[in-house]
Amino acid sequence: MGFRTGSYCTVWEVEPKSNTMTKARVSISRKNKNTGEYDTDFTGFIDFVGTAAASKALDLKEKTRIKLGDVDVTNRYDKETRREFVNYKVFSFDLADDAPQGTVAPRREVDDGEVSSGLPF
Repeated sequence: MGFRTGSYCTVWEVEPKSNTMTKARVSISRKNKNTGEYDTDFTGFIDFVGTAAASKALDLKEKTRIKLGDVDVTNRYDKETRREFVNYKVFSFDLADDAPQGTVAPRREVDDGEVSSGLPF
């Protein structure tokens, strides 16, 4: 399958970078029909880009499975160092259907901001 929209991947670690970017190490595997073993198609670091995706990714724990939504791959070649840099970006994702309970940290609820002091005004 590889890194593409609709792929299921396992999250191994998550690291916040900014309000609009979260970095994670993930892997994508598929089952080999002949051996019954799982072969890794992709493993590496990806960036969850955008406020919504970055904050949602911060709640992921180790071994959480997610389904990739909108993704993009870009590359850049640095002539001075003669190195190519490949960036894997995720703009949206969902928890996989088989994700066990407790794989996402519970969000705290925010109150309405009203102070109940008992005063008439």
